[in-house]
Amino acid sequence: MSSSRRAFLQSAAWSGVALAQTGPSASSVPPERRVYLVGDGVISTPAEYARLLTRVADDHGAAADNYLQGGAVEQLEQRFAKLLGKERAMFMPTGTLANHMAVRELAGDKRRVIVQQESHLYADEGDGAQLLSGLNLVPLGPGRATIRLEEVIPVVERSAGPPYPAPVGALSIESPVRRSSGEVVDFDEMKKICAYAREHQIGTHLDGARVFLAAAYTGISPTEYAALFDTVYVSMYKYFNAPFGAILAGPAGMLNRIATLRHQLGGMIYHGWEPAAIALHYYEGFVERYQSAVRNGETLFRLLEAQGRFRVERVSHGSNIASIRLSSGTAGALQQKLAQAGIMIRGTGDSAQITIQVNETLARQPPEEVAREFARAIG
Repeated sequence: MSSSRRAFLQSAAWSGVALAQTGPSASSVPPERRVYLVGDGVISTPAEYARLLTRVADDHGAAADNYLQGGAVEQLEQRFAKLLGKERAMFMPTGTLANHMAVRELAGDKRRVIVQQESHLYADEGDGAQLLSGLNLVPLGPGRATIRLEEVIPVVERSAGPPYPAPVGALSIESPVRRSSGEVVDFDEMKKICAYAREHQIGTHLDGARVFLAAAYTGISPTEYAALFDTVYVSMYKYFNAPFGAILAGPAGMLNRIATLRHQLGGMIYHGWEPAAIALHYYEGFVERYQSAVRNGETLFRLLEAQGRFRVERVSHGSNIASIRLSSGTAGALQQKLAQAGIMIRGTGDSAQITIQVNETLARQPPEEVAREFARAIG
């Protein structure tokens, strides 16, 4: 995915909010019926979000933290440490900081880190690990999500060899990979790479920002994924719908050191109870809700294909992202018409292609009804 496309996807998600606030759907379709086929989670207007936070605080008695100590933040950390099978979990304000701190600590005094070329760590974090921590990121697997052990071994061996050894200290794998249209890394290859890394004293990190989404498509639980790695990061805002935040889980001693680095690099904030409370709220029942959303998504794709006016294109080993090609009309026109029915998509101008992302808002209308609205809109 190019940087321009990424910028478009980010802006398009928030254009859905604008449509909900200012478009025809605002008066005719109540919020609980709006289907946002953009983004990984639930999109809300600022007013809706403020009401939700108030309700969560009132209903669950969300306790405030103090500089990320105690309160809802501690509850969130304990929940995810247990869930991911790690000694400790720590709240981070961003996934970028979580990835950076993990690979920095795992690498130690070995400054070379193997990554996927399409990964967020390599392509979308402003060279932070390189500039701020002096790490040398070695990218593998251009244009695809899965890197293979046969690619990893030569890098490790060359790096450790004469005449000037610079050993690999850490290896990071992201799955699913956003830049590869949500492609999931092959689990068997992941297991082989992690086993090899462990044999060679190479630290392993999972960028599991969307690992809960992957689990619904692969049947492999987040706990099983996390067990392969020393550390794992999970996003709190992508589909647990917090306003910001991430969880980094791993060995307690390592996270104790990272706590100091979090402060030094500007990641210590006065309160984190708000995102923690929202994430805890959406976590309850998430697995079941998202599995239902996946089923609805698969039904919707089949129904759209059956109409003969849409062609669904998905990457091999994909997850919640699909491209839809239109047989007639334009994406921009389709977007406007669907908005009137409370269905938000991303489409631009005269393009004949849209992108759909499956998320739990697909439960707000039956997939048959959503498919009918697509047929009317393109009609």
